[in-house]
Amino acid sequence: MPPRVPFDLSVHPWLLAQPRAAGTDVRRLGLRDVLARAHELSDVELPLPPATAGLWRVLALLTARVTGLDTAEDPDEWLLRRAGYLEAGRLPEHEHRHGPGIDAYFAGLPGRFDLFGTERPWMQDPRLREECPKSAGVNKLVWGRPSGNNQVWLGHHIDADPAPVPAAEAAWALLMWLYYGSSGRCASRSVTGKSGTVTEANTTAGPLRRSVSFHPLGPTLFHSLLLNIPYPGDAEHADLAPWEEDRLPDPLGLPPSGDGLAARLVNRYRHAVLLSPSPDGREVEDAWITWAWRRTGPEIEDPYLIHDTSKTGSRYARPADADRAIWRDIDALLLKSSSKGTTHRPLIFDTCTAASGVPHELRAALRVRAYGFDQDGQTRDRQWFTAGTPPILDRLADEAADGTPEATLRVTTAHDAAERSARALAAVLVAAWRDSTGVREGNGPWRRAGMARFWPLAEQEFWSIALDGDRTGPGNAFIRIALRVFDEVTGPYTRRPRVAEAVERARRGLYAGWVTENAPEESA
Repeated sequence: MPPRVPFDLSVHPWLLAQPRAAGTDVRRLGLRDVLARAHELSDVELPLPPATAGLWRVLALLTARVTGLDTAEDPDEWLLRRAGYLEAGRLPEHEHRHGPGIDAYFAGLPGRFDLFGTERPWMQDPRLREECPKSAGVNKLVWGRPSGNNQVWLGHHIDADPAPVPAAEAAWALLMWLYYGSSGRCASRSVTGKSGTVTEANTTAGPLRRSVSFHPLGPTLFHSLLLNIPYPGDAEHADLAPWEEDRLPDPLGLPPSGDGLAARLVNRYRHAVLLSPSPDGREVEDAWITWAWRRTGPEIEDPYLIHDTSKTGSRYARPADADRAIWRDIDALLLKSSSKGTTHRPLIFDTCTAASGVPHELRAALRVRAYGFDQDGQTRDRQWFTAGTPPILDRLADEAADGTPEATLRVTTAHDAAERSARALAAVLVAAWRDSTGVREGNGPWRRAGMARFWPLAEQEFWSIALDGDRTGPGNAFIRIALRVFDEVTGPYTRRPRVAEAVERARRGLYAGWVTENAPEESA
């Protein structure tokens, strides 16, 4: 058997990159080429949206490292450096005034990006072979495969005869575990410290579990990478990513500390993972998945999540909902905070405004990409998803400006009108069904059917309003959509007088908020 070839993620083609040229096929590239050729690419992704959300955080840190944007001493210097790179049009490959450049950065970390490195496998803990009496298995590693006593749903995989997974796909799964891993029971791990040996078999959830990430997306990957770097803040202590550390962390101590970019983007993982490769290094045959820390570190706010404030004053990331289209969160992305101060947009969008030095031409092309994973807090995974918007970020409200831009007001007003009509439609459909049937419990079938019709139509109308500079607001557009949907859902049942009477009584509730001076006829 020939010796195993290193699976170096910096050069091995494990990422899917889309060239800018129309009609060009997707290319597989490593981390180094993605950075060096970012100006030639339009996007980079992985087949699993949650893994892509983790990848963007890794890429943002790498971009900050090679450019030196992580070392700026104050906001003005940071903005000035970033403006210089935006004007240059590509990331520096060679060492320069502010940073090492792409080549020197990767050359200074030999072997640290090897997925199967003996001493320091990338983002893994090699001690698990000795500290865990039993592995978790490759089926546990790969999301969607059944493992343990779970039933077969998505594929016929059994623990007695697990099928190996290609190394690139194992890297995708690794990212998902580090960012979205479940809480609760896990493989047992025994760690010997100063006070003796600690054996535990439980862990807390990954930092992005149940969340949806929002990322600015520019005309090229180069623009997207620069605009996805959050301002590092006034970091007093330099923090290092796991692949930059010389020593493995202490599982019985605190998670890696620091107040720089590494702490915010890649050091918040809660799971320890180790992949076991095939003899030739092309596949993964086994895996260990267990807890990484016994103590919790400080709370660090993720820069790509919307944060809400509860009635008790606690701040939390808005959970992902596979049934909720991302345009319904547009107001929470454009406004720095809600009128009541209970919702705060992702911090990353604060660096995409006019005041942050982003040229108007670039802002006018900025879209939003969302990566979400609808899960519970422990082990159940419902659905992952990705979605995008048209160019919308030139409408970002900037607190440094005089008031909220007219375009932003138009967008938020349209959003509020759509939500208001949706609530009214849901309420009247339930009321009509209960009144016509005499059943006082449950929502009946009309509500679900109506909302399934309403939201796609409302989304089309929303973007028509948002992107039309001649529109001043939504008017009665969403009320008319609600009326149309109400008639479509209830119409087939109104041949019976009792049902027709109940439907007409309920229908009146849809006219609340009608903007004309004279109320319309109820049957209009």
